[in-house]
Amino acid sequence: MPITSYKFGYVDPITGNEIADDNGQFVSSVCWKRTSNMTLAANSSGCIKLLQMV
Repeated sequence: MPITSYKFGYVDPITGNEIADDNGQFVSSVCWKRTSNMTLAANSSGCIKLLQMV
């Protein structure tokens, strides 16, 4: 059971418009430091996000 969730969103590379559908993408990497409230996550399309856990 996940303790949190985050929708990356998807930007069409041709039009630049954000698409609501996730197109089957998934989180492929998550990294965090024990003493920090920041999490680094990357999805299957290569999008990297730095997320603050509050």
